[in-house]
Amino acid sequence: MKTKYLAILLCAAFVLPGCNDSFLDRIPLDELTDETYWETEEHLILASNACINYLRGKSRSVDMEFLGDNVFRERSSEYKTLGSGNFTSDLSVINSEWTTDYDGIRRCNHFLENYERAQKVSASVRERYAGEAIFIRAYLYSYLVNCFGDVPRVTNTIDVGDDELYGSRTDKETMIEWILDEFDRAAAVLPYAKDLKDSELGRPTKEAAWAFSSRFALYHERWDKAVSSAEEVMTAGFHKLYDNGNPETTYNELFTLAANPVTNKNNREFIVTRLYSEEANQTHNLSRELQVPNEEARSAPTRSLMDAYLCNGLPITLPASRYRENTHEAIFNNRDPRMAQTILKPGAKWGGYPGKTTYEQPKFSNSATSCRTTTGWYFTKFVELSAISRYNKDQNAIPLMRYAEVLLNWIEAKEMRGDAITQPDIDKSINLLRDRVGADKMVLTKLNAYGLNLRDEIRRERRVELALEGERYFDLLRWKQGDLLAKDVTGMRKSTVPPSEYVYVEDIPTDDKGNLILMTGRTFSDMKNYLWPIPFTQTQRNPNLLPNNPGWE
Repeated sequence: MKTKYLAILLCAAFVLPGCNDSFLDRIPLDELTDETYWETEEHLILASNACINYLRGKSRSVDMEFLGDNVFRERSSEYKTLGSGNFTSDLSVINSEWTTDYDGIRRCNHFLENYERAQKVSASVRERYAGEAIFIRAYLYSYLVNCFGDVPRVTNTIDVGDDELYGSRTDKETMIEWILDEFDRAAAVLPYAKDLKDSELGRPTKEAAWAFSSRFALYHERWDKAVSSAEEVMTAGFHKLYDNGNPETTYNELFTLAANPVTNKNNREFIVTRLYSEEANQTHNLSRELQVPNEEARSAPTRSLMDAYLCNGLPITLPASRYRENTHEAIFNNRDPRMAQTILKPGAKWGGYPGKTTYEQPKFSNSATSCRTTTGWYFTKFVELSAISRYNKDQNAIPLMRYAEVLLNWIEAKEMRGDAITQPDIDKSINLLRDRVGADKMVLTKLNAYGLNLRDEIRRERRVELALEGERYFDLLRWKQGDLLAKDVTGMRKSTVPPSEYVYVEDIPTDDKGNLILMTGRTFSDMKNYLWPIPFTQTQRNPNLLPNNPGWE
């Protein structure tokens, strides 16, 4: 019998094998009306799936890394342009973010206006699915507020001609409080993760609402709320860090098909996940993009990310770290184990060279014989080796919220609100992440002995643990460190480029440390770049959205 599960991959008109197809056969989906719908639990599930489908996978996580300083892509992309600071309000990706989120909000509003009509369904079941729509709507609004600040708050289905279609923006502070209340409202009626049936895997839970509440509260400096929401997840007791028993592979395996929560019940780390299935014709192409065998890797780690990983438990800038970088291989010596489980290390298995399964050295030439890197390094995180040879056949899940982030939200919010952080606080958060990979523990007395700033080290931990998951750009914005986005993008030290590849980098300029300079001209203005402009297309349609955000007038 085919596996039955309702995953976040579902779209409005999609039902996995094993579910009842008779309704779809009886009434074509494009002919459904409110008069023929909203009667059964199946109707509620399908309508809610249309909302859940707005939990985007790669485009909301990995692709967002092009905005920050972890990832470089040589080819042009609108995310890359957006991250460079050199753009205007008519950049299409800005309008796409706006319209996609509001499309999802409209779906949720339509559900919430109609779900109570399913009178054949018990009130508690109806409210559970309403909680899903409330959660998705809050999730979408959280991104709109993070990107645009003041945005229109629309809680009903708007049709052409309605006055609300041309409404003004609601101020950011009001939106923040409302969104946090909405996450609470969703949590009140959603089930605990432990109570989900196997067939419900991927549906929102109380823990999902609390986890996103903790992230959003942290972003907007609601420290008490960030702490309490994270603690709700921690005390609920279901979610835990994934561990396969091997610290050398467990972190990397988490992002491969082996840890897919559909088949691996040991993976309770993913709180909100975009699931994929070739059987369901829902796949992605991330593995091939990261290690494509015949052209440029779409994403390559930057020097900035490489330098973030500790060496012998200390920042590489400290002499006591004993960091050395005289060869391409040496950069990985004695580093945080997550480095080699995120970034390809010589000697590791890979799929970027036809006929070879072991990575030896970076390739800089444009020949279509293996995977080219622009920085000198490749990602291995999210790479499913078995999928590289086939275009768009990835089935490994892409997490949108992990338990690891909840722990990081908790410790950061406590430190930011002025709590006296203790060693037990570190041990129940950051050191859980380090223990699973066998990394040096964070010890407060050691930080003090070396003059290290606790806040900086908490932020470093977040960057390393969540690399390639789409949070770095937004973290830099909330930390008011936008100046880091204006720095040149650099790669490996030219002196460590293998001799056979040196001819391809010989003319590339270097910085004062000898690192390849790959991109210049990035800019960041404190006056305007902490928010995106309201899209030009939207202000043309609705002048009440003006004035635009500061600096974008």
